[in-house]
Amino acid sequence: MHWMSVGHSKVAFTWVDARYFDGLSAQRRQVFVSLDVESWRLTIHDSSGAELDIWPLETLRQLRDDAGGGLVLCSGAVDPGEARIVLSNARAISEIKAACPNLTKTTVTGRTWGKIGVWIGASVAAVALMIFVIVPALAEQLAVLIPPEREAKVGSAVLRQIERVFSEQEAGDWHCTNSEGQMALEQMVQALQQGQEFPYPIQVGVVDNEMVNAFALPGGHIIVMRGLIEIAEAPEHLAAVLAHELGHVAQRDPIVQALRAAGTAGLLSLVLGDATGGTVLALAGETLIAAKNSRAVEARADDFALAQLAKAGVSPEALAEFFELLLEEMGDPVFGMGWISSHPPSAERAAHAREAVQTARSYQKSVSSQEWQAIQQICAK
Repeated sequence: MHWMSVGHSKVAFTWVDARYFDGLSAQRRQVFVSLDVESWRLTIHDSSGAELDIWPLETLRQLRDDAGGGLVLCSGAVDPGEARIVLSNARAISEIKAACPNLTKTTVTGRTWGKIGVWIGASVAAVALMIFVIVPALAEQLAVLIPPEREAKVGSAVLRQIERVFSEQEAGDWHCTNSEGQMALEQMVQALQQGQEFPYPIQVGVVDNEMVNAFALPGGHIIVMRGLIEIAEAPEHLAAVLAHELGHVAQRDPIVQALRAAGTAGLLSLVLGDATGGTVLALAGETLIAAKNSRAVEARADDFALAQLAKAGVSPEALAEFFELLLEEMGDPVFGMGWISSHPPSAERAAHAREAVQTARSYQKSVSSQEWQAIQQICAK
């Protein structure tokens, strides 16, 4: 080993013993290293004295010394796959640290960027798994943990969001408030609740919009669009739709949909006690307007509707007739955006509803002709 002074303040050394690892295997090679601060490089020689590699000083980086054998250096990336040397000579270590102040600086190379890309890809995949698989599954399971009073507050928050949606779409008053029509509508809904106990009052309202749609919100809110009332050919058709939406309320389908719309953060905040989910329900209102349920969920709501129609003395055939009416109108875009889209009718669903009709039984009107007329004029100014 040789030491020599360079100028007045720079020091270099030559032929210092070191151990060399190529990064490809665990094999250790005995080498000699020379530090030349004038040319700003560290030269590595094999045991015969032949030049093995040259590392520019600005690229030298210090690796963690797990074995406690001295200073571990690599050139470029701080990466287990890179070649490295191990120095144990205290003076050599001191001189390298003095000449290379950036030893501990992190260098991001192409290989490191590749690993970062893999990590990012894995993170995106994990988020996608959370959003599209875990959250939907948890929503149905955890909905039962939300008490009715909290669900009612969630429903009020979602209702306010929907009010903002329609306020932006409608130039005038979008909420239909004719008192006689509202009273008749509430009477219809009350009759359809026979034998059922809901943990919150059922509240029904009509929106002055031509879309043929109706949907339930968390906490017992049911919204009906003017367009659906206008295409109903009999009050029993409207009663059938309301009974179906009551089925969703009874099964707590709206709170499950709200949790799915709110996402992971919303699910956790709602379950843990934030009644409105903070800002995470901002999109839930628009989502629930056109929420699509599975066939199993729709079938359960149909069965609930058929049972409640019968209890109210209304023929279950009304649901079959309304499905058939929708099937006839499926080419109309106004229909396609509404109840058809979120509650796709089918001949099978109509046939199932018709099977519930008891031929030996006499059925009655859901409301009187005068009350039906009031409901039809509920949006009249």
